[in-house]
Amino acid sequence: MTNYLVMLGAVLVGGLVAVPALGSKVTGQLPGSLRVHDEAGLFSDGAVREAETKLSDARFDHGFQLTVDTYQEIPADRRASYDPARKADFFRDWARSVATGDKARGIYVLICMKPGYTQVLVDVETENRGFTKAKATELRDIFDAGLQEAAKLEGAARTARRDKTLTDAAAYVVREITGTTVVDRTGQAAAADAAGGGFLSGIGGWICIGLCGLLAVWFFIGLFRALSSPAGGPGGGGFLSGLLGGLFGAMAGMWLYNNLFGGGSLFGGSDAYTNDGSGGGADTGAGDFAGGTDAGTGGDYGGGDYGGGDYGGGDYGGGDYGGGDFGGGGDF
Repeated sequence: MTNYLVMLGAVLVGGLVAVPALGSKVTGQLPGSLRVHDEAGLFSDGAVREAETKLSDARFDHGFQLTVDTYQEIPADRRASYDPARKADFFRDWARSVATGDKARGIYVLICMKPGYTQVLVDVETENRGFTKAKATELRDIFDAGLQEAAKLEGAARTARRDKTLTDAAAYVVREITGTTVVDRTGQAAAADAAGGGFLSGIGGWICIGLCGLLAVWFFIGLFRALSSPAGGPGGGGFLSGLLGGLFGAMAGMWLYNNLFGGGSLFGGSDAYTNDGSGGGADTGAGDFAGGTDAGTGGDYGGGDYGGGDYGGGDYGGGDYGGGDFGGGGDF
């Protein structure tokens, strides 16, 4: 009899725990994240930490990610395809090709020092939050203007201006994304208002609780039949039976939720920023930079051009951000 009671408790607890865990993924206000891959050495460690803190201290519906990549120059394997007459296309395609894996969500910024160019990509989900082409352009201009100004400075002043560029960009993103909501494929808000109690306060929560009740009824029927059979019948097994019963209750609750309500993550939290490109019903093109907006610009940033034999001849038609001094102990 004790074995059956253990199994009953495990089933009920496992099934009921599965429901709030799954429900919580929809309404999570999660911290943002910043990923900086600073190959060009533009920003100090302190500035990167300050910008990271701005994102992590803020809370966003389903979380949010900003990625900034900097390059000293066009990588060797891409130089042959560079055409100054198609600069915008080149940098857009380059950015899209590298905005994958852990860089594949939210807003992606590519900065090249030689030639000077800033490319901003916004995925579909972020665009649907309201981060429009105009805002992408404004973010691009924050980087572009800051790096142009830094190119005219020297030493510590240059470093300070570049650092301010990064932290200003992070602050702008936090300001524009905070309070926005991820929308699902039908255009409806994917998350209920947190003050309203989230998913469990709606009809979906009551249905899931009802399903757990059905699991309990199923168990009592099985228990009654087992107790009515000779020698207690099948179904004993002590701790192992209780463990298997709990797993069954949890997995059954998860399976029913996933199939009836389009749930995603098994352990709660947001699945909107996983790196494999998968997502639940609210994942409306997150990571789809090709379908989102973009903004890019370059030009003469005060560093001279790169004519002559650079990269197969011809110049880049635009100068740099004061590049050429970012390696081997030069000033920043």
